[in-house]
Amino acid sequence: MMSWVEKHRPKSMEEVVGNNKVKEELKKWIEDYIEGKTTKPVLLVGPPGCGKTTLATALGRDYNFEVIELNASDKRNSDIIKQVVGNASISKSLSGRRTLIILDEVDGISGNYDKGGLREILRIIRIAKNPLILTANDIYKPSLRPLRQACKVIKIGAVHTNSIVPLLRRILLKEGLEVDDKILKTIAKHAGGDVRAAINDLESLALGGDLNREGAKDLHDRDVEKNIFDAIRIILKTTHYDIALSTTYDLKEDIQTIEEWIAENIPREYKKNEDIALAYDYLSKADVFLGRVHKRQNYGLWKYASALMTAGVALAKREKYRGFSSYSRPTVFTKLSKEQGSKALLKKILSKIKSKSHVSTKRAREDLIYLRIICKYNQSVAAEIAEFYKFTIEELEYLTDKKIAKKIYNIIEENIKCKKTEDRENEKRNMESPLSNGFSIDTVENIGSENLEDIKNINRDSKENGDTVVESNMDKSENILCKKNNKLSNKNYKKNNGKTKDKKSNLKQATLETFL
Repeated sequence: MMSWVEKHRPKSMEEVVGNNKVKEELKKWIEDYIEGKTTKPVLLVGPPGCGKTTLATALGRDYNFEVIELNASDKRNSDIIKQVVGNASISKSLSGRRTLIILDEVDGISGNYDKGGLREILRIIRIAKNPLILTANDIYKPSLRPLRQACKVIKIGAVHTNSIVPLLRRILLKEGLEVDDKILKTIAKHAGGDVRAAINDLESLALGGDLNREGAKDLHDRDVEKNIFDAIRIILKTTHYDIALSTTYDLKEDIQTIEEWIAENIPREYKKNEDIALAYDYLSKADVFLGRVHKRQNYGLWKYASALMTAGVALAKREKYRGFSSYSRPTVFTKLSKEQGSKALLKKILSKIKSKSHVSTKRAREDLIYLRIICKYNQSVAAEIAEFYKFTIEELEYLTDKKIAKKIYNIIEENIKCKKTEDRENEKRNMESPLSNGFSIDTVENIGSENLEDIKNINRDSKENGDTVVESNMDKSENILCKKNNKLSNKNYKKNNGKTKDKKSNLKQATLETFL
């Protein structure tokens, strides 16, 4: 049984909703080709679900072209493109009709899997005699720059809500259902201009028996770049093999990401233990095939993995589960992100221990065991160690829990404050002079004996004016000068070898004005 998207895909341009100007532009382009005019290939650019591939296919049917399509789910390396598209681009079909070639989502061609794909497309564009239509979601990818220059770029916008509602109504009439237009408008609004998403939501609600106002209101607002929720909802709601299998055809996510999404949301949808167990059994078998794909590089096995994880999981339940289920992003992605952050923190901690302690990484890793014990039982010592290694609060939280890390960090901050206070007091103490006039004992050593009497006179005048003078320091200063003069005299005596000194001591003289 086909999905509603494929079952009700428009057969002609008139059935395609919205983008009337684009349709007229495409008609003119294909008519110019038929008339023999030189035309560039067309590159249709727009968000997912806006109808790029549908427009291209309908155009070919309207003008009786044989349509050859290479979509995103196919392998598209240089050999495959040359084999499928190469000959078709320069010759007519077996029926004698002209050929229209559609290359879907060329912006998804990348990596070793599609090696040489873009280069082969550019080569075919240069030699092609038949019309080519390419589609892309992101036109501004650097790898698409040569294609932008080689093609006629036509941008397609999201389809308006008022255009989606009549389409949904026609689909329901063909399915033998009738629903209030208000419900259809709610579904269309949630789709955000994505026609394919609106049809998928309609099908999901109809299959789940929730095609009512409550079910429509419970739909999540859709990000047109992320359609994974649609696929998961259909897989877990449907009991049809073909519908489940076709859900992943238009997804941009890789098959392993889809597997994680399904694994996360099976217990959210399935209620019976036997259904859950069987679903995970199919999923584990799909994982076995994925492992063989990577080990053997045999990508033909991918189809078995895809069938097991979609159709297998869908058929694991004995009956459909009614009601709306809220799906969530795989928690494994969050855990992996946290693990990467933890590894980065560990690397920083080991680097600091190695640098400060001059040890190897292996020894630094061994020291972490003791650091964790110290952090747990002696926060004061842990604070000194953390301050020495300059650990941040995040690094302390890695070594211990948040509560203890905060306590250690508070001790570090308190120690820093105490040290700053002590430094200020020492600085203030050093600034204080033993003499009221600003001279210290060391300073007086450099004062000449002739100036000592001047200092005494100043002190005497200060006493008369009521100022405080430390006489004991003055006496010490006088004694220092006397000793200094005696040493100098002895030195001159020995130098002159007993001769009479006829020169004065060349002690450094300093006037009072200089020191003031």
